[in-house]
Amino acid sequence: MAIREEIGKHISELTNNPEVDPSLNLFESGLLTSLDVLDLLAFIENEYEITISDEDLGIDNFGSIDRIVEFVEKSKQEK
Repeated sequence: MAIREEIGKHISELTNNPEVDPSLNLFESGLLTSLDVLDLLAFIENEYEITISDEDLGIDNFGSIDRIVEFVEKSKQEK
């Protein structure tokens, strides 16, 4: 399964929302709770074997599924 599909599926399961637009701002929309974000970060670190630093956190990297995918792909390349 592709990164976009895996992350989208995980967010859909967290939010009980089967159709999450990949460009939707996950924070401004209120789709994710703070606990959902913690779960998502743990999922990403475990699934893709990357470390997310405090500097990585924010809208630029985690504002939408599209941005999360870009962050994960970039982080995997830098490994």
